[in-house]
Amino acid sequence: AGTAALKIPADFDVEGFLRQAKLNFVRLQAANDRGDMDDIREFTSPEMFAEIQMDIRERNGATQETRVMDLNADVLEVAEDGSRYVVSVMFTGRVQEDGGAPDEINEIWHLTKPLAGSGGWVLAGIQQRSA
Repeated sequence: AGTAALKIPADFDVEGFLRQAKLNFVRLQAANDRGDMDDIREFTSPEMFAEIQMDIRERNGATQETRVMDLNADVLEVAEDGSRYVVSVMFTGRVQEDGGAPDEINEIWHLTKPLAGSGGWVLAGIQQRSA
């Protein structure tokens, strides 16, 4: 399917959105590595925050180092769901954790934002895709 088949409003700034989405991807990796829950809370939904918090608790506060080696992002869909926008972004690329062998990234992030008001984009879900 070509880009034309995707449901993306004409006035949606895909390039700008993807730039920000990539920054947030790297930011989340870094905050997760540090166990920085205050930073993570700023751009995740309450449900996503709880999930990440659980992962960090499971490693008993141990820090880790994740290096994002390659990162590609594509907007799959822009939808309106009730009172919010939902944008699905596919991330592909490679990350390296604690100096180990690189792992492939293949996941879809669902980012939401209220239709009205000044709320920013928050991460509402991450869907792993099998390569």
